Amino acid sequence: MKSQKGITLIALVITIIVMLILVAVTITMAVNGGLFDYAKKASQDTNSAMKNEQELGTGIVSVTSGTENVPGSINSIVSHYTKDTTITTSHE
Repeated sequence: MKSQKGITLIALVITIIVMLILVAVTITMAVNGGLFDYAKKASQDTNSAMKNEQELGTGIVSVTSGTENVPGSINSIVSHYTKDTTITTSHE
């Protein structure tokens, strides 16, 4: 008898059927599971955060802490809150 190498047609068909089932389940979960809605919300949140960060850099935004309102750029805000603070670093 000759030794046969390779896969049979039945094994190939079974593999393709299993892959199609996995693709169908994945697509169903992505559409019905709200994956695209979650991605759209994450994109909107990222754009909003980028806009807020740009406003901080140009000094448009003010920071409210308790009853005081500190307008200005990020550097003036940091210096306002750290004027009585000593920052030390340690290197080990």
